[in-house]
Amino acid sequence: MKEQKKYKIFGLLIYYILRILSKTYKVEKISAKGVMDENAVYVSWHNKIVPITVILDKLKKKAALASASKDGELISVPLEKFGYKVVRGSSGRDGAKGLLKMVKFLKEGYIVGTPVDGPKGPVYKVKPGMLFLAQKSGKAIIPIGAASKSKWVFSKTWDKIELPKPFSKIVCILGEPIYIKPDEDLKEVAEEVEKILLNLDKRAMRRLEL
Repeated sequence: MKEQKKYKIFGLLIYYILRILSKTYKVEKISAKGVMDENAVYVSWHNKIVPITVILDKLKKKAALASASKDGELISVPLEKFGYKVVRGSSGRDGAKGLLKMVKFLKEGYIVGTPVDGPKGPVYKVKPGMLFLAQKSGKAIIPIGAASKSKWVFSKTWDKIELPKPFSKIVCILGEPIYIKPDEDLKEVAEEVEKILLNLDKRAMRRLEL
């Protein structure tokens, strides 16, 4: 119980740091027409969670899946403060309760999502949970790439998570919607989404260099 309280306190601290930093960022969003508020499944890499949380801050109806572990408190507390409905649970096929709750939010018009290589990696490898959710719900996958002009990289974390520095420029690119057919092989879709996400990150980085 004490440990859980400690993680919640750290989570609150993370939120206030992000809220202060976010006021200083110069943000550019690039997206397909109508994509920014589409009722769909939004996916990204785990190490881009900070800039993407900032980018999606203004959206009203949004829900996210966070790990049920104690570490999940570090993510869920800031997300809730940023206005997300947070579902605790696994993003894999075995996380049935979490996915069912996400389906409910989708039906209610929310955008939903989670980093597809989280919560513990391997980095840049898409797990099937969000793809399975999109396939079964009939909603689109919206891939999101991001890059920051100046950032801290926490090299000791499994994903080398990025935190944009104060007054940094952030570019976020939302890709075209991806619809998954009922009979499609999710392993093949995962490989396609991996390539798209990596390409979107590269495009965002090139945009920063213009």
